[in-house]
Amino acid sequence: DWYDFHTGEYLPAGQQFTADAPLEKMPIYVKAGTILPVGPEIQYTGEKPDGPITLCIYTGADARFSLYEDEGVNYNYEKGSFTNIPFQYDQKTGIFTIGAREGSFEGMVTEREFQIRKITPQKPGTPFTGGESLTTVSYNGEALTIQL
Repeated sequence: DWYDFHTGEYLPAGQQFTADAPLEKMPIYVKAGTILPVGPEIQYTGEKPDGPITLCIYTGADARFSLYEDEGVNYNYEKGSFTNIPFQYDQKTGIFTIGAREGSFEGMVTEREFQIRKITPQKPGTPFTGGESLTTVSYNGEALTIQL
């Protein structure tokens, strides 16, 4: 199953369709069971390191994702200077888990805001509008469990 990225329209698997593809709006489809992170618009890697991140959960299947971050300006990641934050969505229970941060690097953001947007066939949405719910949580590196 798929969702149209631009409209949030739910598209059941196993069918063919013709999509409009104007130059200014390329067709993009997101698989059900995807966690898609969307951050603020930036011009360079260090512009808004602590900006809020919207986590779009396209329901229909279990989902996993890991957010990787490093200094963004050097090769220190080769020496282990980076972090990973694991995310998991359980389709049956509706529980979304943000795992404990793994790793560290100099200047890392220790507290950040995540906006969680749940997108369902009944409540379509995009990374920017709509969806079933928009939940905002503050994250300090420790595991969180959220019922969506």
